Amino acid sequence: MNDETQPRYLDLQRKWERSLDPLVILAALATIPIVILQERNFDHLAVSVIDWLIWAIFLVEYAFGITIVKSRKTYVRRNWLGLAVVVFSFPMLPDLLASIRVVRVARIARLLRVLLVTGRGLHAMRSSLAGQSLIYVAALTTLLTVSAAALMSVIEPETVRSDFGSSLWWAVVTVTTVGYGDIAPVTPIGRGLAVVLMLSGLGLLSTLAASISAYFVGSDTDREIAGVHERLDRMLEEVHAYVGPAGSNTNRTAAESQQTDFEGSDRLA
Repeated sequence: MNDETQPRYLDLQRKWERSLDPLVILAALATIPIVILQERNFDHLAVSVIDWLIWAIFLVEYAFGITIVKSRKTYVRRNWLGLAVVVFSFPMLPDLLASIRVVRVARIARLLRVLLVTGRGLHAMRSSLAGQSLIYVAALTTLLTVSAAALMSVIEPETVRSDFGSSLWWAVVTVTTVGYGDIAPVTPIGRGLAVVLMLSGLGLLSTLAASISAYFVGSDTDREIAGVHERLDRMLEEVHAYVGPAGSNTNRTAAESQQTDFEGSDRLA
């Protein structure tokens, strides 16, 4: 965003942007249990406080971005996902929809919230973990699996017996393409979610396995290079130990020859 940032805010951006991405990722992960508890009509002060904190993180991150850019219209157009997350993460939204007796719309709003927050979390992961391939792929796989479990809990609560543990078990079995079949979606939306998760799992787990292999291969290569350097250092030490005394003897012989020639010249004189 440096090309789009106002020059006077460049230092502020470098200072806060790296801090905001981890907060956005944390808020995205925290959204999942909050949505599940809301779907079960679990009313507790702690849930409300956490929900407001999550929304505040998304709001501050979006407000920060739109403040430092040169063109706010361009920012809104390119970062529509962040604005949508702020709207659908608003804690009062489910109550407002429920008050006008549109429970089905409230459930759809929760589904959209999970989808949008997952997308925002993936974007934040790509920004902050792009240089760390192993950690990035592992975090990406975890976020998608947990998000799919949350979606399944909202889409088909009867299938997973309104238990997030069962939803998470189904998501893990599906993303790894093991498919025990003990829990299976029955609605078209649930089956579509399973298809997306299976196809994503094929690519993600393959990439994760490749990243793990590359990590260990790179570690072995580093150890081999370190061993080569160590052997070279020992060889250089041996060469210096051998050349040092020989060089000293050569210098001493030359000095003695010069002294002898000098003394001979004195006697002739």
